[in-house]
Amino acid sequence: MAFDKYRHYFDIDPDYFPAVNEAVINNNPDMWKKYYPHATFIKLVKDTVNVLRKEQKRSIWVEGAYGTGKSHAVLTLKKLLDASEEETKEYFEKFQMDNDLFNKLQGAKNSGEILTVHRYGSSSIRGDHNLVFAIQESIEKAFKDKGIENKGNSALKGAIIKWLEDSANKNYFNSLVTGEYSNLFGGDNADDILEKLNTLSGDALIALMDKIFKVADERQIKVLSLDTTGLVAWIKEIIKANNLKAIVFIWDEFTEFFNNNTRSLTGFQEIAEISETDPFYLIIVTHKSAGLFDDADKDKSKILDRFIKPTCIIELPENMAFQLMGAAMEKNQDEAVLDDWEMTVDDLYDRTYDSRKIVKASANISDKELKDILPIHPYTALLLKHISSAFDSNQRSMFDFIKNDRGDEIKGFQWFIDNYGPDDDNPLLTIDMLWEFFYEKGKEYLSHDIRSILDCYSRAATKQLSNEEKKYYRQFFFCKQYLKKLAIRLNFLFLMKRI
Repeated sequence: MAFDKYRHYFDIDPDYFPAVNEAVINNNPDMWKKYYPHATFIKLVKDTVNVLRKEQKRSIWVEGAYGTGKSHAVLTLKKLLDASEEETKEYFEKFQMDNDLFNKLQGAKNSGEILTVHRYGSSSIRGDHNLVFAIQESIEKAFKDKGIENKGNSALKGAIIKWLEDSANKNYFNSLVTGEYSNLFGGDNADDILEKLNTLSGDALIALMDKIFKVADERQIKVLSLDTTGLVAWIKEIIKANNLKAIVFIWDEFTEFFNNNTRSLTGFQEIAEISETDPFYLIIVTHKSAGLFDDADKDKSKILDRFIKPTCIIELPENMAFQLMGAAMEKNQDEAVLDDWEMTVDDLYDRTYDSRKIVKASANISDKELKDILPIHPYTALLLKHISSAFDSNQRSMFDFIKNDRGDEIKGFQWFIDNYGPDDDNPLLTIDMLWEFFYEKGKEYLSHDIRSILDCYSRAATKQLSNEEKKYYRQFFFCKQYLKKLAIRLNFLFLMKRI
């Protein structure tokens, strides 16, 4: 006999989030081989091949909404560039990718050494000093990780360490950091700073270097500083000295760089220009490019012109979104509960026959994928994928809707399974039930243009409507904004029917 509420059937991991970062892939070396190369990823591969073949002398901008798999996409690209010919061929054949594209990619790889660099996060990059140091350190690390001895000049940190190891230089620097700049360095002397330069990494190292840059700027100690012009010269030198075909520098989560440096993008622009003359290619990954620049900013067009147009917009295919939703909705593994769920889900499955037929016709989604997301209605699941992309924060992703357990506060999926069961009059999570989570409690995260459309509901004359009528109006406003983009033809009259 079916349980009163759906909660008995589910055992959702609150930490579940299908985010893929470098550590995840490194700990699962073959994980990249499972990444499905959908159309937007194919464009990224083609753009990369074009720059490696010098058919386009530009860098690459990757963007997309939260939860679309941008990180997984660029890390898979990195693995493809680093992989052997056999592994690359195997990936292309597994997913029946274009053999001509394989030949072009492999031909580019065979024609010379490609150094791939990956960096994640940009919140600590404030100004050209931080930008220059982060790029140098990441390139030096890539040389080390790949087992290549860098035959060019050492990076800035190494040059500073070498300068400080000279006793005369150390004494002078020590007089500064223990005197006028003692508060800046928290009482550390030159020896303490040397030790930290050799041991710190990540944001802590960047923060220390920032303090050193401040002293260097104010005291005109040129050896302790390097501007973007110097970085450009250094990059060109190491490419030639190491006989590299190219450096492909992937910088994931780069959105905050633009937020932090709105009025100081000249240095970044100079670095992005390298690709016009030398094979140094940035692949920056942001949430979205629209809105990152003020339309009045004179640097906007100059910066965008340094990247291939159109940008690579990574989108999550509907079938993959359904698979990930199904994985997030983990079932209770108790054998008796599972047996009962099989009977319950079959009934729900039968109730959604017409809607499943329409969804299957509009997207490459299988019956199993549609069954795995029950009791979420097929229309709701499809809308859930699309509405999530309208938010400027992952706090309103489709995965957060499923796993977040803050009950009545947000009324997500876990609130639904606590309050609804298979014997209710409507046992399905329908479109109107997304309203509380994505609009009432999430409107501050919505992009302005979409919020203005959904605000129409609040301004409409709905006070005299019954709760059932309000339900259908909410469905109508959601569908007006999102489902019009899909092949599904839902009109208001159809929504008024029992679906």
